Amino acid sequence: MKSIVSCILAAFVATSASALAVDVRFLAWDEAIAARQVAVADGEKVTDIKNLHPLQRTEAIGTTAAEGNIAVRALDKKSPEGKPLDLAVKIGGMTKPLILLLPDAKAPTGLRGYAIEDDSSSFAWGSFRVLNATGKVLNMALGSERKQLPATWQPVDMKPGGDKPVSVVVLSPDAPKAPLYSGVWKPEPDVRRLVIVVPGTDVRLGPLALKVIPEDRRTDVAASN
Repeated sequence: MKSIVSCILAAFVATSASALAVDVRFLAWDEAIAARQVAVADGEKVTDIKNLHPLQRTEAIGTTAAEGNIAVRALDKKSPEGKPLDLAVKIGGMTKPLILLLPDAKAPTGLRGYAIEDDSSSFAWGSFRVLNATGKVLNMALGSERKQLPATWQPVDMKPGGDKPVSVVVLSPDAPKAPLYSGVWKPEPDVRRLVIVVPGTDVRLGPLALKVIPEDRRTDVAASN
C-alpha cells in the first residue's frame, strides 16, 4: 500500500512540476509583429493576445507552462494540412515572463519568442534592463556604473543611485574613445525601463539605436483602483 501511495504522490509532484500556472505578458518586436493575430494556446483553451505593441507590454494572460514552455499560436497562419501552427517559447522557471515576439522567416509561424523574467524581484523599479540585439559585444556606462553587454541577448541590469540625470555612453571594446551612442537618462524610483540596443538604420543618428520600453508602477496602481 505504501508503495502505491508513494507512486501516486511522485506522479502528482512530477505533473505539478511539469505544468505550472504563470502570468505571461508580451511585447512585439515591431509594428509588423504587432499587427499579427496571435494567441496563447493552453490545451483546449486559446486566448487572443490583445493590444500587441512594440513599446508597451500587453496585459497579463494566465496560462500553463508545460515542461517549461508557453505555446503561442499564429491565428493568421495554418499548416499545409490546415492545422494550427504553434510556437513553443521556453520560460524555464520564470514566475512572470515577458515574451518578446520576433520575426523569423524560417519558422512556420513566422515568429520566434524570447522570454525574460519580468518580476520586480528580478527587474527592480528604478532600474534599466538592457538587451543587446546587435550581435556584437558592447560596453556601457551609466553614471558611475560600467558594464559589458554580451552579444547573446543576456539581460544586463543597471540602477544608478538617486534621481538626478546621468550620462549614458555605449562603446565598442575595440574603440573605447569613440562612443557609438551617448545621451542623458533620468532614473525614477517608480519607473523601470527595458532598453533594447539595435543597429542603427539612419546614418545621421549614429550606428546604434536604442528602443526604450518604460513601465510606471503608479499607472498600474491607478488602473487597479
